[in-house]
Amino acid sequence: MHNTNLNDQVTSLLGQERTLPADPQQERVVMWKVFRDEASALTYAHHILLEADQQLAGGQATDSIGKFYWLGVQVADLAAWGNTQAIQLNDPFDAEDPKGQGQGFGN
Repeated sequence: MHNTNLNDQVTSLLGQERTLPADPQQERVVMWKVFRDEASALTYAHHILLEADQQLAGGQATDSIGKFYWLGVQVADLAAWGNTQAIQLNDPFDAEDPKGQGQGFGN
């Protein structure tokens, strides 16, 4: 996908009010990452490689700290995708260290 088209697609997606997946299996969202600014989410989008039966999912919402954006992957068929136990249920976001996003719990 051309970068301009991807930027437009992601900007449109992030402009939608949508909470984090409450039931990832029902929504077929298998991975997501949370950002405090739209520019970081847009940059991250360029590192997501999608298969033919996958698409970007995401949006924006507000929590007790303020607005956040999220971006993830939605699959067409969860059973074909594989192990539902491998669904990433949350992002290890640390409000005290926002640059540590996505580095994992042990890092």
